[in-house]
Amino acid sequence: MKHSTILLGAGASVTSGLPDWDTFASRLLSTSKAVSDGDMVKMLLARQDPLIVVEAAKVAAGKSWDYQLQMALYQGLDSLDSLSPSPLHLAVVAHFLENEQSTSLVTLNFDNLLEIALEREAHEKATSVTRASADVSGNVVHHLHGVITPQDVDSVVLTLTDFANLIECTNSWQIDYLTAAVAKGALIIAGTSYRDPDLRQWLHRALREKPDHHSAFVLLAREAFGVSKSGFELIQDALSSQWKAIGLEPILLQDHADAAQIIRELVHVEEEYYHSPQNRCRAIWEVHERDFHERQREYVKNLSRDAQRLKTVFQTDKIDLSLWISDGEKHLIRWASQDRTYHDQSALRMVETGHDSEWIAGQALGVDALLFKNLEARGGRRWLSVLAVPLSVTHPFLPAKWGEMVLQFRSTGTAF
Repeated sequence: MKHSTILLGAGASVTSGLPDWDTFASRLLSTSKAVSDGDMVKMLLARQDPLIVVEAAKVAAGKSWDYQLQMALYQGLDSLDSLSPSPLHLAVVAHFLENEQSTSLVTLNFDNLLEIALEREAHEKATSVTRASADVSGNVVHHLHGVITPQDVDSVVLTLTDFANLIECTNSWQIDYLTAAVAKGALIIAGTSYRDPDLRQWLHRALREKPDHHSAFVLLAREAFGVSKSGFELIQDALSSQWKAIGLEPILLQDHADAAQIIRELVHVEEEYYHSPQNRCRAIWEVHERDFHERQREYVKNLSRDAQRLKTVFQTDKIDLSLWISDGEKHLIRWASQDRTYHDQSALRMVETGHDSEWIAGQALGVDALLFKNLEARGGRRWLSVLAVPLSVTHPFLPAKWGEMVLQFRSTGTAF
């Protein structure tokens, strides 16, 4: 496989619980006491360039600027241990460790969640790089805009002045790094809105000089735009056109978790045996459709047995345990439950998947993570606790597709 450089933006870390850019800027204005009124903070960020607004926070903070940066980024967290790398972090790390000699990691994020994921998976120290260095080797993550950890702040690029100074430097290590990246192979960008003026300038120059057979891809998730599925369909053509116009190949996705799956698939896509995640989901669903009655009996028996165990664990007499299966067409179907046998497929409930699904099972498939929720007891609601766990089906050659199935557990008590 040719060399690939993976560049992560804020979308990777937001799903881990860190603030997005606007929230981060709002916190800085408030904690530095540059602006004390919350409504005025929102007004300034909406009506002005946020990079200029953050200048006020830096002036107000004075010598405590580094501390204010740490407080704003990690506000409400007891320690970094309470943060978990996102599915996108983990997918990138897995790809890197499988292809260390042909993969480079770079990020726009201040946090070191990518390094944390690397150290957990490789059991070796990972190094954060914030400046030009010729002798760095091993598990390395290059931070284009610096690093903010609870222990250290280094080379942060955040305000308009910071960006202007960096753009003015025509031989910065960042432009050299990105130019070398697209000269070596593919550049894959995920989790960024591309708002950073320096990144736009760097890539404009780097892409102009790249070999014709090397491509730069940007993974665009509907989740990052905060729009509905129907709204996303209305803007897809415009999104594709605008990114192609600046030299990037857009790949449109629904959820951030989809970007993680794309990264997992990279090493396999050129193999003869390759089948897309959608086709693999579809194949699993077709097997269940074909053997409907036999598999109904089998699954109900197993779910009933497991439900009895869970009743003991959660000390309750009433639970609902069900298995949902993806059809590969953006739907999740409740295939089986522990206390009933379906005799016809028309009786199966079908829901939409995605981070904004109305059903927790659908959300779990969209975010690629275990979800649980305690519900309010109102309107005769029977179930007060819901837990959904995405499951994967092992493939002999290809990476597991998380969310091919979802196991959902509901209880009449607030179990979680």
